[in-house]
Amino acid sequence: MKSTVKNEKIKLRAAYQARLGQLPKAEARRRSAVICALALDLPVLLNKQVVAAYSSFGHEVVTQPLLAGLLKAGFTLALPVVDQQNRKMEFRRVDRLETLTPGVYGILEPRNGQLCCPEEIELFFIPGLAFDRQGNRLGRGGGYYDRYLSMIKPSAVKIGLAFQIQIAAALPVDPHDIKVDAVLTEEGIIK
Repeated sequence: MKSTVKNEKIKLRAAYQARLGQLPKAEARRRSAVICALALDLPVLLNKQVVAAYSSFGHEVVTQPLLAGLLKAGFTLALPVVDQQNRKMEFRRVDRLETLTPGVYGILEPRNGQLCCPEEIELFFIPGLAFDRQGNRLGRGGGYYDRYLSMIKPSAVKIGLAFQIQIAAALPVDPHDIKVDAVLTEEGIIK
C-alpha cells in the first residue's frame, strides 16, 4: 500500500510539474496577482498578527505582491529557511524583502531573521504542486512542510496557494500528510 501511494505521488508530481510548465509566465504572473490580492483581502487575516508565507520558486504562485502587502499592512511576516543537511525547516522573521538571500534550491530566505517558534505563527500561506478539495496537498516530496506543520498550534490557519489547474479531484495521502484548511486560487477560495 505504502509503495503504491509513493509511486502515485511520484507520477502526479511529474504530471503537475509538466502542467505548470505549460502555463506562460505572463499568465502565471497575472493569475498570481489575482491570488495575492484575494489573499490580502481574506477576513481570516483581520485578527492575526504573525503570518508565515513563502518566497515563490519555479512555477509556484508568485508571492512577491503578497509578501510586500503583508509587510505594508503591518503583519509580522515569517518565511521558511531550509536546513537540507538535517532535513528541517524553520521560519524566520522578515522586515524587508531586500534582505532575502538565495538558500537551498536558490529560494530566497531570511537567513539572519529572528527565529519564529511554531506556536507563534497564526496563519500559513503554503505552496504545493497540487491540492484537492478535501484539503490534501501534494508537495515536492521532501516532507519539510508536513514535519513543520505537525508542530504548530491547532488554531493556526493553513491556506494553500495554487492556480486552478493545480486542483485535483483527489490526491493520494500518507498518514503523516498534513491537510490545509483552504486553498486559494485565482477563482476564489476552496474550503
